[in-house]
Amino acid sequence: MLSLIVCIKQVPDTQKAVFDPTTGAIDRRGTENIMNPDDLHALEMALCIKDRYGARVTAITMGPPQADDVLSEAYALGADECVLVSDPRFAGSDSLVTTRVLSRAILRLGAFDLVITGCEAIDGNTAHVGYQLSEFLSMPLITQIHEFMIDGNHAIIERLYGHEYQKIRVRLPLLLSMGKNSNRVRIPRLVDIKECVEKPISLMTLNDIGGEAGEYGAAGSPTVVIKTEIFTHTRGRAVLEG
Repeated sequence: MLSLIVCIKQVPDTQKAVFDPTTGAIDRRGTENIMNPDDLHALEMALCIKDRYGARVTAITMGPPQADDVLSEAYALGADECVLVSDPRFAGSDSLVTTRVLSRAILRLGAFDLVITGCEAIDGNTAHVGYQLSEFLSMPLITQIHEFMIDGNHAIIERLYGHEYQKIRVRLPLLLSMGKNSNRVRIPRLVDIKECVEKPISLMTLNDIGGEAGEYGAAGSPTVVIKTEIFTHTRGRAVLEG
């Protein structure tokens, strides 16, 4: 049976985000949190592969304790196992350190065939994690996926390449990155929503993934936020008389 790992993230709803004027960071305590939209499509991809070929889907997220809300949502959608990677020493991690944490946690989970991520998170829009994970895990990353098939220990993928489609064959394991146009996310059943809060969520801390405290959090993060701005988009309206 295939083993699939999906990286998801709890993010603030950027339409209602509040920023700390001192640090320029999002005030996550004063903003409603949701599952990152691209990650919903990553999870949907894993569930489609599970439905077609049979697989065990593990959803993993790094964040504070309340990030287990998105893991419960993953259970409701059809994930088989959920893992929360959380430790106060991870606070302030940038995308590089986040990827380091996730890669080490993924390797602790055991052998896998596919790791699936969203293209980017709406709270940072860096689109770094998928590419960095492919480096940390030493495996190829495929994006812009149009069709996906499993053939033994290979995947056959049709992907959008510029203005044409490219068909490739690549050996497992590999990493897939999914965007909002990749698929259509299913709606969870009421019975699954009811049962998801009772399912167990495994916890990993720094002690479980290994490494030194200085590698993580703000201390290990080279990124510095210089300035943040909030952009809003409004639809214009024209009235034609007569």
